[in-house]
Amino acid sequence: MFRTGLRLIVQEHPEVGAISEAGSIAEACALAQRAPASGGGGAVDLVLLDIMLPGMNGFDGMPSLRKAFPQARIVFVSASVAPDGVREARARGADGFLSKSASGNDILQAIGAVLAGQPCFAVPASSGPLPDGVALTPRQRDVLRLLSAGKPNKVIARQLDLSESTVRGHVTAIFAQLGVDNRSAALLRAQHLGLVDVLPAYAGPASAA
Repeated sequence: MFRTGLRLIVQEHPEVGAISEAGSIAEACALAQRAPASGGGGAVDLVLLDIMLPGMNGFDGMPSLRKAFPQARIVFVSASVAPDGVREARARGADGFLSKSASGNDILQAIGAVLAGQPCFAVPASSGPLPDGVALTPRQRDVLRLLSAGKPNKVIARQLDLSESTVRGHVTAIFAQLGVDNRSAALLRAQHLGLVDVLPAYAGPASAA
């Protein structure tokens, strides 16, 4: 639903021509392979990227998108504009960060600015602490994002190239930071703090094991 509405807004911008859609990082990169040989990945000028995607989240997919579309500006579009997420978007090399609740005019203005080479972020990427003093490490944020996607420890370990015991340690540390003792409570707390965009339909087992 949101993607359809966003497309209707974006196509109103005078500098936007053809629009393609993809539901995952893999699908987006496949578009580059189907692009005309004369244009290649550089034929794409702008990528609007959600954070929570199946298979690989938007943050982790940035290197693949940069390789597939080397000339494109990449802007994250998220339900949350928590400072921590915006800081990470900057650190990953994004050109902008927009809230899904932004008005059509705000989105169009942001697109114009980014296409003109001006970074456009929803909130300042300050170096201050996370809300309520939460201070997750980058790896803990990676684990939390996968938890929010309903992934069990075994899958998280495989995707992050960690041992299951290391993942359990990160989960325990996340619980301590958030002041909770199970995954469901952790995800509710993380959503309240703006650390994750949405809760999965199934939050997984209640323990860290």
